[in-house]
Amino acid sequence: MSFWRSDAWRFRWLPLLTATAGVVALFLVQDVPILRRNALLFVLIAGMGFFLPALRHRLLILFAYGMSLYFLTKSVATWLNAPLGGLSEVDQVFWGLIGILMAVSAVGMGRRHPPRWPVSVLLIGLALYFATYTYAEYLMNNWLQVLAGTGLTLVAVAQSAINWVESAPTPSSKPSA
Repeated sequence: MSFWRSDAWRFRWLPLLTATAGVVALFLVQDVPILRRNALLFVLIAGMGFFLPALRHRLLILFAYGMSLYFLTKSVATWLNAPLGGLSEVDQVFWGLIGILMAVSAVGMGRRHPPRWPVSVLLIGLALYFATYTYAEYLMNNWLQVLAGTGLTLVAVAQSAINWVESAPTPSSKPSA
C-alpha cells in the first residue's frame, strides 16, 4: 500500500501539515483589517463542514491540530518573549496545557475509526480556554462576556462528560469468561 493512500497519511500527516499551513497563514494575515472584520464569517463557513458526516471526522482532526499549534506557539512565544507571544502569566500556562490537550486529542483521533475519548479531551481543552477567556473578561468587568464564557465552559465540560460516559464500555459489552 502506498504511503499517500494510507490512513496514517490521511488521518495524521495531512491534517498536521494543513493545520501548520493554516496557523502560519493565520499569523501572517491576522492584522489585515478586512479579514479581521470578517473572521467570524470565515469561521462559520468552515464550520458548516461539521454538519456533513463525511467531513466531520477530518475537520475535527484538523481543528485539533490547528488549535494545538496555535496555543502552543502563543504560549512558547510568550515564555521566550518572542513577537508572537504577549499572553498574561495565567494564559501562558493554561494555553500551553490547552495546546498539549489538543495535540493529544488530534493524535487520538488520527485513525479511521477513532475511540470517543479524544473528543472528550478536545472538549476539556476548549473548556479550559473558555475558562481563561471568562477570567480575562471578569478582570475587565465585562459581565455579559463573563456570563457567555461561563455558559460555554459549562457546556464544554458537560458535553465532555456525556461523551466520556457514552464511550465507556457497558457491562453487557464485556466478553464473558
